[in-house]
Amino acid sequence: MVSRSASVLAVLGIAALLGACVEEKPAPTPTAKTAKSASPPVPTLSSSETQDAGAQTAKQDVKDAGAAPIVDGPLIGALFLQTPVMSDMEWPKEERKPGDRTGSVRLGYIRQGSRVPVIPEPHVKSNCKEGWYELVQGGFVCGKYASLDLNHPRLKLAPHAPTPTSSLPYEYGYNVTNGTPLYRTIPSREDRMKIEPWLAPRKAKPRRDDDAVANSDDLDAGAARSASSSDPSADDGGVPWYLRDYDGGKPQVTLDDLKGEGPVARRMVKGFYLALDHDFSSNGAKWWKTTGGLIAPFERIYVNKSISEFHGVWLDTAEQAPVDPNAANANAANALDGGSSPAPKAIENMCKAGSKAQVGIILHYKAKKYSVSASKKAVTTGDAAPRHTVVRLTGESVNVNGAIYDETDEGWWMKASEGAKTKPTEPPRDLKPGEKWIDVNVTNDTLVAYEGDKAVFATAVSTGKRDDKNPDKDHKTPTGTWRIREKHIAATMDGDVASDGPYSIEDVPWIMYFNGSYALHGAFWHNNFGRKQSHGCVNLAPQDAKALFGWTEPRMPDGWHGVWSTPEKLGTRVVVHE
Repeated sequence: MVSRSASVLAVLGIAALLGACVEEKPAPTPTAKTAKSASPPVPTLSSSETQDAGAQTAKQDVKDAGAAPIVDGPLIGALFLQTPVMSDMEWPKEERKPGDRTGSVRLGYIRQGSRVPVIPEPHVKSNCKEGWYELVQGGFVCGKYASLDLNHPRLKLAPHAPTPTSSLPYEYGYNVTNGTPLYRTIPSREDRMKIEPWLAPRKAKPRRDDDAVANSDDLDAGAARSASSSDPSADDGGVPWYLRDYDGGKPQVTLDDLKGEGPVARRMVKGFYLALDHDFSSNGAKWWKTTGGLIAPFERIYVNKSISEFHGVWLDTAEQAPVDPNAANANAANALDGGSSPAPKAIENMCKAGSKAQVGIILHYKAKKYSVSASKKAVTTGDAAPRHTVVRLTGESVNVNGAIYDETDEGWWMKASEGAKTKPTEPPRDLKPGEKWIDVNVTNDTLVAYEGDKAVFATAVSTGKRDDKNPDKDHKTPTGTWRIREKHIAATMDGDVASDGPYSIEDVPWIMYFNGSYALHGAFWHNNFGRKQSHGCVNLAPQDAKALFGWTEPRMPDGWHGVWSTPEKLGTRVVVHE
């Protein structure tokens, strides 16, 4: 197998940044020297973790994961979680210097089960004895990692394709306890009782008087005391970390400590998230199969149904109005006096640098709509302004008794202290006419997308948490100008954080990497947009992330799961500033 460091240097050119938002785990793409012995690419799990996972679920009544799209002509299916698509029928150089335009490069990848149009004639070469296949969309895949046989077992056992009609590509589950195992295969009942000792029925202890207990040499009593110790460094009598009591705290373990052996691929810390493929029953128990091919006990996973419905506003047409998340219930379309709303005011210079005409986002739970007197010296409180209401601000503002109020195009006024406003910087000087770019303000936690100098979309985001006094807790998002380097429909993010311990979120959605391991991506695990929340990445609400994922460059070919920018197809520029 190609070493992880070699893969990063040769294929992706990514430096893993300590303290960044994620520790990215790229698939090991073969190089020119190692193609003959290279293992099939797997994104976040080793081959040993996934080789048997799901094999015992093949008989379950599961909808075919890689159902062929309606396409005229031959298709080829991806056999592994990351089947690389190369620019030529070659593997990349062992060492590739920045800016080097010679040789084959990775264009993207196809996830196991996906099927894409192909020219079915193989081109057999020494670096791929199964033959290279040219994709109709561009690029080449090696027959070692893909198949024209659409009934191949690995295609039948693949996770389901990303859900096209949802704001999230998959369903997600929260691990509710420390030590939950992820199995490679379905364990026998006997093995499971050993691996999950909490499943054993508790024995009733005989009643004894205080003296008998005090003088007892019962070994179980000592073991019980060790298991409930709140100090993981104390003498625990060999009690595993996941059976100790941390009194509400987190165990001091690392991701390496969680690696398993035998039927267990690894264990999880409470709070880890899994991407769920489907549930099934076997050996008298119910299970979840993950999109990574592993198996989790059903009762240990809480399905996350509470997904943020917040989203920003498209500004490029007059018909697209700002979004009030509770408009139906709050009757936000009505004016303060209960009558019908006036027509929105026309606004010039919306979201331009230095303009007062910006987009506002209500952040307070108890925010109100206000009316300002004709004299601009008095304010009247009106109806509630639901949290995460998005409004256009006309640029008119007043100061009444030390409080700033901004006029909305609906006629009511937003109190500045109850929300946030976009505040973009100047466009890049070398911007081409109509070129797409993204402005991220880490002070206000806002984002504006542009085509040239025209704002087309605005929303609230969550950037990195800051702590100037404690470097271990300082996760500020770096400022600068970059281009989107690569995009993934979903990929796992995990890491060891000195202040918080390990974290792992499987198949984080709609990832757009722009600087090392810093990315724009969807966040389904919180609804704190407009406030700092992340480990350094720019968190977007799921609907916003999906929309921007489709809007940004490089574009994702249909059926692919990841795509890289190239010198010929540059990624969208991202400008991050205070």
